[in-house]
Amino acid sequence: MAKVMTVMKVYPEEGADVNKLMEAVWKVKGCVSARVEEFHFGIKIVRAAFTCDDSEGTDYEELVKKVPGVSEVQVDEVGLVS
Repeated sequence: MAKVMTVMKVYPEEGADVNKLMEAVWKVKGCVSARVEEFHFGIKIVRAAFTCDDSEGTDYEELVKKVPGVSEVQVDEVGLVS
């Protein structure tokens, strides 16, 4: 069975601790990678990747939006991986 990977940028709310946000994103079921990255003009974001079976169809964008401290989520890629 194939796996689907979703890669996204997670933007913190103003004043939120980006490292704590990264830890919270790691706790979302299916998270396989989360790291803090420099974005623009000193702003830091969390880049995260999630996988699930292609039959599941998990909406990680909605799950991550519910994490406290998240301002916005931008999905960069969705695709099949082996």
